[in-house]
Amino acid sequence: MPRELPGYRDQLESVLAAFPDRECLNVQDVAAYTGIGRKTAARIFPFVGHGVGRYITRTSLARALVDTDRRDR
Repeated sequence: MPRELPGYRDQLESVLAAFPDRECLNVQDVAAYTGIGRKTAARIFPFVGHGVGRYITRTSLARALVDTDRRDR
C-alpha cells in the first residue's frame, strides 16, 4: 500500500474546511480555492468528465496539491 505524501493530511484538512458539504468540486471551485485561473486549474488538476460536468474529489485535489508542491522543489 502506498504511503501518503508529507503534508497530505494538512492539505486535506484545509480542503475539507473550505468545502465541508461537498465531495466533488468543479473547475470554478478549484480555481477559487487555489487562486488561479479556471483554464489553468482545468489543465493542471486531474478532473474527470467533459465540459461543464468536470469534477475532482476533495481527496484527489489534496493529493494533487501536495504532489505539485513536491515537484516544484
